[in-house]
Amino acid sequence: MNENKTIAINTVILTIKLVITIVCGFIVSRLILQALGADNYGLYNVVGGIVGMLSLVSTSMVATTYRYIAVERGKGDLGNPQRVYSTLILIHVALALLLIIIGEPLGAYYIYNYLSVTNASISDAHFVFIFSLIAAFFTIIAVPSNGLLIAEEKFLSMSVIDIIRTLLNIAMAFFLLEYAGNRLRLYSVLMAVLTIGNRIAFQSYCQYKYSQIVKFKLNRNIKDYKEMLSFTGWTLLGASAVVGRTQGVAMVINLFFRNSINAAFGVAAQISHATSMFTNTLRQSVTPQIMKSQGGAPSRSINLVYAISRYTYLIMLVISVPLLLSMNTVLQLWLGVDNIPQMTSVFATFLLIDGMISNLRSGFDASIQASGKIRKNQIGYTIINLSIIPIVYILYNIGLPAYMNVVVGVILCIITNFFQATIMRELTDFSYKDYWNKTLLQALITTIVTFTPMLCLKLVIGDNMYEKVGFIAISILWSCLAVCFVGLNNREKNSIIMFALKKIKK
Repeated sequence: MNENKTIAINTVILTIKLVITIVCGFIVSRLILQALGADNYGLYNVVGGIVGMLSLVSTSMVATTYRYIAVERGKGDLGNPQRVYSTLILIHVALALLLIIIGEPLGAYYIYNYLSVTNASISDAHFVFIFSLIAAFFTIIAVPSNGLLIAEEKFLSMSVIDIIRTLLNIAMAFFLLEYAGNRLRLYSVLMAVLTIGNRIAFQSYCQYKYSQIVKFKLNRNIKDYKEMLSFTGWTLLGASAVVGRTQGVAMVINLFFRNSINAAFGVAAQISHATSMFTNTLRQSVTPQIMKSQGGAPSRSINLVYAISRYTYLIMLVISVPLLLSMNTVLQLWLGVDNIPQMTSVFATFLLIDGMISNLRSGFDASIQASGKIRKNQIGYTIINLSIIPIVYILYNIGLPAYMNVVVGVILCIITNFFQATIMRELTDFSYKDYWNKTLLQALITTIVTFTPMLCLKLVIGDNMYEKVGFIAISILWSCLAVCFVGLNNREKNSIIMFALKKIKK
């Protein structure tokens, strides 16, 4: 019960942070799009995507960090988290230096030979790339501290730091609107400064809170380095697939279409990222518990996997229904009628569908990583998802429209779900029957109950903006009711009712 209470508290903390950061994020993105214009905004997304591909190692290393530290913590007095942390620090410094050595010439080569921009913008693109690379360098170095805080479940402190950065982002956006010089260059500098400051804050907190763990002591055991690098190498494959589906595709778009299409894809990706952050919040709060329970209480671990996969889907459903049915209205309210890049609505719609489907496997990654046997999963996951780049290149080459990349993405997402389910069956107590009964069936029924009446209501809604906004409000309310009465089982409903009554009584 204490562990479940910890999950609930962490979820509330992360959700509050998330609401603040998402609201502020949408404000910032509108201001930045207004300040830079569609072409420069698209250019920043493409060039930043190059750095995203080069620094994807940081994504995989966070998982490595909190896995190994959590395992050491689970050993009690026999564990040595300081040795793990010192080993990871040395690995990260080496990787960050490698990023600079390899990344700069490769990025410059791409920019000057393949980037589809005017000659006047080439120098700006290279400038943006340099500062994005610097930010990536500090991001990688700070990964061990980030992983340590996740392993220790210090989500409140992380949330406070992230909220401060979000508020600084708003100040930056307003300052950028008033700046009369090269706004693209200033934006890249300010983003790098904020990123570096954020990472320094994480590191400083760890130094204050866990001084004994973060105190560096050279680990001379080569076996530890090999084990962690091996684990990281396989998770790196999965991270490359995630980045390839967004940043790699953005680069392919740039080869065939103008920067405004990149801007549309960037805006749509931001919508998708913002909605997925709600489910990532819950997933992040449960992941340490799934990993810790894998060895001592495997039945609890696998039930958490079923539950978190259903919960994250239902949360995504509540968010996605009003967006999917009123995408154009939402974009007009957010960006303004004249500031919406072409194809943004189509991109965003398919990315949301992709996100809903992927949430049906929310607990899979944590469970597979906890087993330590990740090689087969990472190879298959990477092959499936990176295949989007050559497929989209071929489709664009034969003249198909830009939105085909998100259509292909949805198909590959479904294939990935089936593949990872088979891996779960091999490595854990995962059961197809239990997964259907405890996750998929309720998710499917709730989706039907939610969308059917809303689609009928959509047919009678007029073009008046007040009616459209009213429809969005009704769809949110109906989605919440459908999730509560259909998506949750009786035990979960009773728990919520008892919790509410207890709070009311107090």
